[in-house]
Amino acid sequence: RYRVHLDQVQGLARATVHYRLRYARTILSHFRVRRLRQLKQWTVKQIRQFVASEGRRCRPSSGQVIASSIRSFLRFLLLHRLIDRDLAAAVPAFANWRLATLPETVSGEELELLVRAINPISPVGMRDRAIVLCLVELGFRASDVTGLDLEGLDLTARVLRLKRQKQRDFTAMPISRRLATAISTYVRRGRPACFTPFLFVLHRAPRGKAMTPIGVRGVVVRRAAEAGLADRIRGTHVIRHSVASRWIQAGATLKQIADLLGHRSIDTTSIYAKVDLRTLAEVALPWPSKQEVTP
Repeated sequence: RYRVHLDQVQGLARATVHYRLRYARTILSHFRVRRLRQLKQWTVKQIRQFVASEGRRCRPSSGQVIASSIRSFLRFLLLHRLIDRDLAAAVPAFANWRLATLPETVSGEELELLVRAINPISPVGMRDRAIVLCLVELGFRASDVTGLDLEGLDLTARVLRLKRQKQRDFTAMPISRRLATAISTYVRRGRPACFTPFLFVLHRAPRGKAMTPIGVRGVVVRRAAEAGLADRIRGTHVIRHSVASRWIQAGATLKQIADLLGHRSIDTTSIYAKVDLRTLAEVALPWPSKQEVTP
């Protein structure tokens, strides 16, 4: 019931649903819940201690994910009268100030090294190269990559039609000749025959099933290791951050980057202004001279 609520009522992204369900299972397991009536025995103190204990083992950003996931689950329980009081307010907050850190990035040369390390001779190589190019050239999320379908391809016009779950709308994305060629090669010569409408599928059992965001992350981690970049590229987000940083350094506006990345709010994109050193240098105050600071 909670899964359906997250997916169909709230319309959350697949990755968000994954984490919400993960921590819902964790709290149920922690309190050894076997019957619904046990939920009404939870107390404010128990909830606070559980979240604090889980949060101590991770970074503040991960602690925030835990806290928001538990709040979501508790609100769901209250909505369906499975608990008698609003326990969501008992969930402690984790100090993680907005824009306090710089986005983790890698250089353009390292991204190209990742692409060149993939040999597109085998069907899997064709698939993985097209996946990595979607990430490197378009700044896609892993869920964006898995959401691509065959009907959304116009390789002659070099356009991808992407449905982003957070926007619940379609976005037409222009693509490079290199990416169009990689996708075309995979569709014609590498993609196994199957009834799945999605572009990227599994090549092992269950063969032909659509890939998941976790599968896309696995492709990136494996190919980064082959390229000697295992310590630099540990997932898809660092690629997304790197692409956005390159765009802003090339002169793109925050609004343009927000549209390309699929951000609903430009505030989410504003963190990339911190890596635009050239523009920051133009607005920085000059260092005071000795005469100016001498009393």
